[in-house]
Amino acid sequence: MKRLIIDEQGPAVRTACLIDGKLEEIFIDYKDGGSIVGHIINGVVKNILPSRFVFIDIGQEKNAFMNLPENFNLKAGQYIPIQVRKDATADKGANLSHILQFKGRYAIVHPGFGEIGVSKKIADKAERKRLNQLASSLLPKGYSCILRTPAADISDKDLEAEIFQLVKMCEDTRKVAEHAPAFKILYRDSIFNDLPDVDEVITSSKWGGDKKLFDAFDIERQITKALHRNVWLPCGGFVTIDPTEACIVIDVNTGKFGGKKNYRETVLKTNLEAAVVIAQQISLRNLSGMIIVDFIDMQKEDDRSQLLNAFTRELKAMRIPADIVGMTPLGLVQLTRRKQREPLYRLLEEDCPQCKGSGRVKK
Repeated sequence: MKRLIIDEQGPAVRTACLIDGKLEEIFIDYKDGGSIVGHIINGVVKNILPSRFVFIDIGQEKNAFMNLPENFNLKAGQYIPIQVRKDATADKGANLSHILQFKGRYAIVHPGFGEIGVSKKIADKAERKRLNQLASSLLPKGYSCILRTPAADISDKDLEAEIFQLVKMCEDTRKVAEHAPAFKILYRDSIFNDLPDVDEVITSSKWGGDKKLFDAFDIERQITKALHRNVWLPCGGFVTIDPTEACIVIDVNTGKFGGKKNYRETVLKTNLEAAVVIAQQISLRNLSGMIIVDFIDMQKEDDRSQLLNAFTRELKAMRIPADIVGMTPLGLVQLTRRKQREPLYRLLEEDCPQCKGSGRVKK
């Protein structure tokens, strides 16, 4: 059973996605300054470099930035509606895009030249062709569209209704932008468009239990575990997760698992279980950027191939998938994952004042 549990109490709105009681993803938006990824804001052009690198003031402490296409001209002081691709970090401002995308459950619509894209996760060729033709017939001139994974097998009527709504949203936003003041948020993205279909939604405003909402569904405990350095595997092995400045380092260990037959079987079983758990933890902890996974060394090429295939399947199944760059003979796997929001540990922890940042303490 899939549930969304939404806790609106306290300084942040916390949205937990549970599958059969297990925490799959957690979204935390602080009311006094949460994520603005996906929002469309009326920015002010501050500086344009010869390399066509543009700095834009969106009302934050640091100017945001984007790369300017060759056929796109701006000048300093100009107002421009832009969309936030990545939140600002401690080192640099938000990353922007001049292409304004409006996201629905089944489609993403944006101004363009009629291009139609279909999610790679929709594998059936006949269905991909149907969706492409359907979207082409529904899109007005001057718009492009991406069909998302949930669009598979959608009815003509439902897709038509959503595309019509998204196109209208785009036109309304562009009209408002013509007379909007600087830094006005013209469009707010919603995380609910990215979440899977659920069987039940429970909110704190309608919760009548005798426990706090997240305690009643065992979410607080699972969040705490997601901040631990070590994660135990079903077989008795464990993985260690260490964020660093340059990348995320994940190490796999056999731990208490001695195996029943031989060392090769022990290592393969541990690595395969680790592949599943690591993908889950990357998604739950919202880890991104470059990630290095040190699997236990395997001598046989067949074992390495089996592990890599299994790991690839798990990573591709995530809402924000990760891409494997390669695997060395020693079992080091390098992967990359697109960043949208801050990782869980940055949202819930801060640098320890005693060790000056080499450790962390709970906020």
